[in-house]
Amino acid sequence: MSSPPAPALPANDALAAIAAAVDEMLWLWDAASGRVTFVNAAFERYWGRTAADLERGPLALVELVAHDDIARVRAARAALPGPGYVIEYKVQQPGTRERGPRLVRLREQALCVPNAAGGQTVVHIAKDVTWQFDTTAALRAEISRRTDAERNLNDANARLQALLATANDAVITIDTDSHVMDWNTAAERMFGYSRAEALGQLLTELIIPRGHRANHLGGITRYLNGGKPQIMNRRVETRALRRNGEEFDVEISIWPVRTAEGLTFSSFVRDISRRKAAAKALSDSEAKYRKVVENVNEGILVTAGGRILYANPKALALTGLDEATAMSKPFIEFIHPDDRERVLTNHMRRIKGEPVENYYQFRVLHNDGSSRWLEISAVLFEWMGTPATLNFLTDVTQRRQAEEDMQHSLRRERELSEMKSRFVAVASHEFRTPLAAILSSVELLDDYGNRLPDDERKEIVGLIKTAVTRMNGMIEQVLVTSKLESGRFVFDPVSAAVPSLLAQMAAELDQANPQAARIAMQCEGLEDRRLVDAQLLRHILMNLLGNALKYSAAESPVTCAASADGDRLHLVVQDRGIGIPPVDLPRLFQSFHRGTNVGNIQGTGIGLHIVKECVDLHQGSIEVDSEPGRGTIFRVRLHAPVVYG
Repeated sequence: MSSPPAPALPANDALAAIAAAVDEMLWLWDAASGRVTFVNAAFERYWGRTAADLERGPLALVELVAHDDIARVRAARAALPGPGYVIEYKVQQPGTRERGPRLVRLREQALCVPNAAGGQTVVHIAKDVTWQFDTTAALRAEISRRTDAERNLNDANARLQALLATANDAVITIDTDSHVMDWNTAAERMFGYSRAEALGQLLTELIIPRGHRANHLGGITRYLNGGKPQIMNRRVETRALRRNGEEFDVEISIWPVRTAEGLTFSSFVRDISRRKAAAKALSDSEAKYRKVVENVNEGILVTAGGRILYANPKALALTGLDEATAMSKPFIEFIHPDDRERVLTNHMRRIKGEPVENYYQFRVLHNDGSSRWLEISAVLFEWMGTPATLNFLTDVTQRRQAEEDMQHSLRRERELSEMKSRFVAVASHEFRTPLAAILSSVELLDDYGNRLPDDERKEIVGLIKTAVTRMNGMIEQVLVTSKLESGRFVFDPVSAAVPSLLAQMAAELDQANPQAARIAMQCEGLEDRRLVDAQLLRHILMNLLGNALKYSAAESPVTCAASADGDRLHLVVQDRGIGIPPVDLPRLFQSFHRGTNVGNIQGTGIGLHIVKECVDLHQGSIEVDSEPGRGTIFRVRLHAPVVYG
């Protein structure tokens, strides 16, 4: 088991600080283990090595000792620990990046001191004494160094004078009384005074406007009295005076210089009158164009990184937001959810310089909850060093609405045209049958009227009446459809007893349809009077019940159940007739559409269209459940609030 390492130095802060600060090279090693335990900063600087880089203490740096001195050094080191020694020897100092290796002479002292572990620590103190053996060479080197320094100083002064003479900025030096001490060529050009004319003159009388002179003198006085300088060592803009009396803008930088002769103040002065004029012209131009941008009828946005960087008032008005709110959120939040993917994709592709559609339309969300259609035209450009897009926005909401209205009108016109075509086809078929019956009956009466028995004559007259009634019914349906299409039907509710209205309709059906006796009427929870439009309710029930009788067998029942739930009136009409094929359900409520399974059953295809329009006017809904061959159920829900009092 090895012994614990000896401490590097005695536990004394003062000794440690001294060892670190002295110029002599110092290294320590443990006499028992031979391990080097400490080297000071001077040692590391001189040799470029640390304690960890050294051989065992007695052999430290021996490999660098000159050949003719190595035996003496080894012998002296071999006697350690002992009474110690002082020895001089030559050694090869390693080279650095600044110089190569060189042969130096060291004076080394070694002594032994007890350590805290009970053993001994060997202390080596070495000093470079080469200079003592080459005083003449050192003196010559010092003289050469001073000569080089003076030459370099002269060269530097010459370069400085050339630099000042050719500088674009005026360089002026004054003393503490503001007398000009230096005045370069640029100052001659800038202010109109030659160097000879300016030297020795008061700066305040030469180039400082009268209104600025007190500040100039006050600043120097304040600095000389120890005050804090306001314009020293920084650039400031002020006004200066030319020889011809013209005032102009300058940028000035002043710094104090202390020399053996005293305190002076030097300054760089730059003529910025052209720059200021250009800046003013640019500012005026920006103000003009900003006024144009802020008053154009188009929204203008600058966007980058998913955010709005600039928005003119028109663009803000499109969303109803203020500028701070618009710039505080990603712009995609103001886009309608259905259009966000398209807008964001186009924006990112444009930022990357990829081809993208330049004109397209999308919706934005207004602060009032509405949405508006915009048409965008965008270009890629640079905004404050960042790729951005310049977007021009036009509100096309009204144009979109006009286009949609036009499309709706065109669709409506096509529907009306198709409706007319279907009406002509249906009318030509449906009117032909009763007209033929009327014509044949009239011909029978005309030819055999006096010879026919009374009962046959009555039968023929009955056929004529039936045909006329049928034609009147079809004409009434066409007229109702025409009124609905033209908007002449309106929802006009009045207070009424629903059971009484249903009884009136049942009586009307009894007179108009010989099969009305098959209808079973049911009323439940309709004791209160309700607001209903009797005319709309009549068209709904008469058509639904008429169809139920028409499309069901003569012996099958038809039910009509009426009930109420809050403000809703429920009507359910059910038959057990031929039913409606699934293929016909999507077009069930279109004008002149008839089921594919009606065969020769008479009808115009208008009734259910009238029902649907009347239900919509009555703020209601209608549902149908049907199965071919098993019957049909229509469920109608109408807005019919109770009338109190």
